Amino acid sequence: MSKDVLAIDLGTSTGFAYNRGDKIFQGAWLLATDKEISAWGRNRLRRRKDPRVERLCKHLGSLGRFDMVVFEDVEFSSYTAQTQLWSGLRSSIWICAQANVSECIPVGTLKKFATGSGNATKEMMFKALEQQYSHLAGGLANEDDAVDATWCWVFAKERFCL
Repeated sequence: MSKDVLAIDLGTSTGFAYNRGDKIFQGAWLLATDKEISAWGRNRLRRRKDPRVERLCKHLGSLGRFDMVVFEDVEFSSYTAQTQLWSGLRSSIWICAQANVSECIPVGTLKKFATGSGNATKEMMFKALEQQYSHLAGGLANEDDAVDATWCWVFAKERFCL
């Protein structure tokens, strides 16, 4: 029996890939526009209750239960606000994803798994997906977040769901 796995690439544009049985779904949720983020900053909403976290929880809740949830584990950030957002989104997975098992995959590990290089670019990640899993790459050419989520899903299926 195939495990239902949800894979996520966290960010303001959050990539997702998941399966329900043999059917695979991929894409990205835009959790906020630049205009919204600017308005929230003026009203300090990014500091008090960032709506991106609430929106992510709503998406996760609408999907129902999974056997496993995996996400790309970003271990670095450029500034404090980015770190705080990422922490909030990561916590949302643990609270809202309704999974028996939650795993995180370091960025470099995922890139090396996909391309053989821990420093792979977004373009390299997509090209590797096209070459190795062409049936999963269709329509994702400009969807970097969905490509990363798809690689998380493949990693989980191969490494954790034996």
